[in-house]
Amino acid sequence: MKNILIPTDFSVNAWKATVFAFRLFENELCNFYFLNACKPEFYTPDINGHSLSQAKEDNKALMGKLLKEVAIVNKNPHHRFKSLILESWLNDAITEIQKDIIFDLIIMGTKGENEPDDKIFGTNSMNVVETVEHMPVLLIPDQSVYVPEVKKEMVLATRFDKSFSIAEINFLIDMAKKFKASIRILYIQDTDNLSDDQETRKEELHEYFKDISHSFHTLTDIEVAKGIHSFIQSRGSDILVLNHKKRGFIKTLFSKSLLKELGRKPQIPTIFMPTNL
Repeated sequence: MKNILIPTDFSVNAWKATVFAFRLFENELCNFYFLNACKPEFYTPDINGHSLSQAKEDNKALMGKLLKEVAIVNKNPHHRFKSLILESWLNDAITEIQKDIIFDLIIMGTKGENEPDDKIFGTNSMNVVETVEHMPVLLIPDQSVYVPEVKKEMVLATRFDKSFSIAEINFLIDMAKKFKASIRILYIQDTDNLSDDQETRKEELHEYFKDISHSFHTLTDIEVAKGIHSFIQSRGSDILVLNHKKRGFIKTLFSKSLLKELGRKPQIPTIFMPTNL
């Protein structure tokens, strides 16, 4: 049975990510854990007259409402639902509950209710991506809808700089099957040729994905972040997978200036592979 963690701030975006998760895993036995993190610094009477204890009571009521809504829309006998409310920043809360529960995946919206429209990822989603080391994270844009019967394309952006573990490969194959997706392995070339180690890792991926439709693609003379976006946009790809989470790179990949230059914001789910899986 899979354990899926769904952080929620009870926003519309969080609800859309929840529905997406239900459909993605509709044929599997799953425990869905809904996590709400109350940040103590935000609930001091000096700031807004709203105490932490009152905020916790409000969130308990919202969590109860959420579970009732879930019970209405999801009657799948394979799915079970649990709730968690912690006094913590979200990424710290996830680190804490990881000590007791092994999660297979985190699924959340790209941003919360009050995030500005011109931001791709909100503060919480970026903090989770950058700090959670042992779980893959799937971020769902608010306009994404899971359509199971349509074949899709998953772009795995990699530098061939690390070997994938068996757990990572199994996860990627599982995701490809769930999305009914081919895997397009994209390398942005920054040297004349692949090193021997890179060639070995490329061959490893070819062998790992032998039973999955896949292909290798190389772009040259283009910045990595711009190359990834250009590749996705030119092909109309459906899912992006990033296998490294260096803070500077993620901020560059989704920077306002780059997205403005490219002309439109990406609206596809993004999977961030863990640092250690």
